[in-house]
Amino acid sequence: MESKQAHFPNSKPHIPFGLVLTGGGVRGLAHAGVLHSLEHYGYRPCAVAGVSMGAIVAATYALNPNWYSALVNMDTKGFPEPPRASSNSFRARIRALLSAERILQDMMLGWGVGSRTLDWGHSLLNDLTLGRRLEESRIPVAAVATDLCTGKRVILQNGNAAEAVYASSALAGLLPPLIRDKDILVDGCYADLAPIDVVKGMDLEVVIAVDVQQIIDPRPPLNGVQAMLRAMEICSQEHARLRLKEADFVIRPQFPFPIDMLEFSHKRACIAAGSRSVRNSLKKLQQLLETDRHDKQAGSLPT
Repeated sequence: MESKQAHFPNSKPHIPFGLVLTGGGVRGLAHAGVLHSLEHYGYRPCAVAGVSMGAIVAATYALNPNWYSALVNMDTKGFPEPPRASSNSFRARIRALLSAERILQDMMLGWGVGSRTLDWGHSLLNDLTLGRRLEESRIPVAAVATDLCTGKRVILQNGNAAEAVYASSALAGLLPPLIRDKDILVDGCYADLAPIDVVKGMDLEVVIAVDVQQIIDPRPPLNGVQAMLRAMEICSQEHARLRLKEADFVIRPQFPFPIDMLEFSHKRACIAAGSRSVRNSLKKLQQLLETDRHDKQAGSLPT
């Protein structure tokens, strides 16, 4: 893919770099904080690739001039709620039982509980990306999905952006897949949580990844859906550990408390964690990206 260099009036001179935004449900909104803080310090990526929520943030950043406000104020009421812990309240137990029955019915007879708010979801993604196509972005952007028929990674760099990021974030069992020709596309995390090679293929000197995984919650899962999500997180963490070795640097937001993938009520805490992670990594970023520092370090190396 031909690299497009973005020009920003307030950007300081720095080595061109690409950004890889991993998936992690609501924790992926930490990417918005990372991007906002990077821009604050004058570092702006020349390309971005994302998976799942990372793809949503990446496409919004590349296509929407008001990307940060759009993500911070994103309406999250239509996202599926995480299964809640048991309660001593009889009424709460009945509500939880009915909710679990509905989830099971939706998974067995349809594509998942998220089917009920599918129109809302498509509208949300269309608003975030302004109804534009990926190739209209100010910098190269890629979204990664998984094809359930072949088990292979699918890299989306052209076409309707809302459709592409939906495919990249369609969590199997909760959201219907995107069916396109012979492909059945779902969340990209299943095939590639951190597509480092996609950004490396854009001829950039440095690739930085943002890892929004967190320490596994020591509290035991309380039902089958929680167990499914926990197992996915465990698998994702090991996958991410192997893939992230390929990045030149990894930014890892530290969350103030355990945050479930679907706990969108904590979106602002996730965004703030992303901002803090850049401040905490600033010295390393300066060494990695600032041209004069890089030249001095290169000049000091033995020949």
